[in-house]
Amino acid sequence: MNNIKKPLFEIPDLMKGAFLSRPNRFIGEIRYKGLNETAHIHDPGRLKELLIEGAEILFAHSNGKLKYYIKAVHTDDEWVLIDTALHSKIALKVFEYLPEFSKVKEIRKEVKIGNSRIDFLIDNVPLEVKGVSLVKDGIALFPDAPTERGARHVKEIIEHDGTILFLVVRKAKSFAPNWEMDPKFSKNLSDARKNGIKIIAVQISFDGKLIYYCQKIPLTDF
Repeated sequence: MNNIKKPLFEIPDLMKGAFLSRPNRFIGEIRYKGLNETAHIHDPGRLKELLIEGAEILFAHSNGKLKYYIKAVHTDDEWVLIDTALHSKIALKVFEYLPEFSKVKEIRKEVKIGNSRIDFLIDNVPLEVKGVSLVKDGIALFPDAPTERGARHVKEIIEHDGTILFLVVRKAKSFAPNWEMDPKFSKNLSDARKNGIKIIAVQISFDGKLIYYCQKIPLTDF
């Protein structure tokens, strides 16, 4: 990994606790200062390798219905961001370090393209952002749960000659679609690559306070 990490922004006022269980995909039971509490989980993925009983977590006060909001979980000697609501903000900062976006004049967020709402329209080119938190044998894999919505997004990107940006929030040597978990999404992504769609995977890290851009990582053959 490139030793020169570029800071993007800070997540302030984080508290440390332990993860207990996940009653449903948006709720986590946590332990904080000897008490059991309930916290929001924004990532709809399965996160089975991350959200295990006893795992150390970072969380913040929530403005929503629940008291707390889980931001990151500690595993394999690193903090892994699981707040997918941050992806657009991270992407906007990452654009500043990628030569592909050095001459951008206009960026619009949350734009309807075809039958989907795509994250960005950059100089009239749609760009979809996906966060990747699953890593096996050094390969970052997406998705970690079947995603009809994600498969549809990729089809829209192909039809409108757009770009796909994968934010890999763990240490990984390369990126690949997760064929075993979601063959439909994976085939669509493979079709996108064969059709010349720009697919970019970048490494993001978090030290428990600051989020950093690290580097691009290569795509495997798919």
